[in-house]
Amino acid sequence: MLSFTRERRRPRRTRTLLAAGAAIAATAVTLAGCSAPGGSTSQSTTVSDTITAPVTPAQVKALGKVTLNVWADQGEQDLMKSIVPAYEKQFPNVTVKIQFKSFNDLTATVLNAMNSDSAPDVTQGNQGWATDGALVKAHLIRPLDDVVKAYDYEKAAGAAISQLEWSNDGKTFGSGSVYGMSPDNQMVGLFYNKAKLQKLGLGAPTTLDELTSALAAAKAAGETPIVLGNSDKGSAMQAFSVVQGALAPAKDTVGWITGKSGADFDTPENAKALQLWSSWAQDGTISAGYDGTSPDDAAAAFAKGSGVFYLGGNWMAGTITDGSTFGFIPAPSGAGNTAASNGSFGMPWHISSKSTKTLAAIAFVGLINGADSGHYLAAVNRVPIQLSGVTADDPMFTQLIDASKKQLANNGALYYYDWATPTMFDLFTADLQQVMAGKQTPADMLAAVQKNWKEFQAK
Repeated sequence: MLSFTRERRRPRRTRTLLAAGAAIAATAVTLAGCSAPGGSTSQSTTVSDTITAPVTPAQVKALGKVTLNVWADQGEQDLMKSIVPAYEKQFPNVTVKIQFKSFNDLTATVLNAMNSDSAPDVTQGNQGWATDGALVKAHLIRPLDDVVKAYDYEKAAGAAISQLEWSNDGKTFGSGSVYGMSPDNQMVGLFYNKAKLQKLGLGAPTTLDELTSALAAAKAAGETPIVLGNSDKGSAMQAFSVVQGALAPAKDTVGWITGKSGADFDTPENAKALQLWSSWAQDGTISAGYDGTSPDDAAAAFAKGSGVFYLGGNWMAGTITDGSTFGFIPAPSGAGNTAASNGSFGMPWHISSKSTKTLAAIAFVGLINGADSGHYLAAVNRVPIQLSGVTADDPMFTQLIDASKKQLANNGALYYYDWATPTMFDLFTADLQQVMAGKQTPADMLAAVQKNWKEFQAK
């Protein structure tokens, strides 16, 4: 039985940061006009050292003494404390040298770094057009189709692996070759206060109708139904997905985010979702002052007994820790969907197409994402995609695992709306605030969002 040590988890970074996104987009334009080292814009990336089974120590030993240069988000430091020693013990001829960077710094500089003569052998990226799409378009990272098969990753990831798939020219997102691997699943769901629901004579809601009834009962009893903090602007967008995912077909939402031809977010289902969500903001169902409250402070208040529900990411289990008092469930079902809400894998790991140490790089990425990687993730309070041998005596962690399994099994990962275009975060979050405040209609917001999408797709 795994002893589970509670730590503060790193939130999923979903926003398109204006400065970083602009820098990456500008560099991508520059690279598109010339051949990047190791590839060209008119050919597919060369796949070196193709594998059919996990890389062995003997294969890596044949490389001689090598240093594996790695770039990683600073939130990976706890995980790397166990991964690096385990890797260097298994592959003793390799020394791992990691540069940890802030999310902003990593996403703003990784494209130039991977295009340089001193590119790291392995780096993390970020799903979506601004980072991973630019890396693929410039042929700077190696396709990993052989790696995901050899390390039993493809089956564990399920349909959500599409967030890591690109056409070789970087113009199509959501299908094609796999270019990255990520070991953990991050999803938006419902934290709930067990005692308060029991006092209301209710169980945990599994459908949108049950959730709506529970919110009305909580409000009638003088409780705050939903606790929300949206000073980061993105949290309301993520929480809204609990409603949107129950009313609109999940495949349509994912198709729109990944740029499927003819996709449309301006639909009656999404209008209904926005209307319901905004009514909750205006009638007191959502806690007052949400735009001036941070998501961390809102989660902390909920953990101290405020409210009945907290709609947010499973990463908030670092604050809402007491699994005896609180529960976590996936988004309620509706419209034929099950557990459909914003969610994705963590930041993916990529292998440089220019690395001369490809087998060592594959072995490193394989250790992080392979069939036996789950216990490393669980030990630092992250929900693994690979669950072989993962058990826990922590009730909250058990609920996180169950919710993740349900979401992945039912293709309920909606990704994040702001992945749809490099500028969608600012537009979507600002307009959503206006709709929630009753200053903009759902119809106007949906029209603006779809216009932004169409303009980006036309480019």
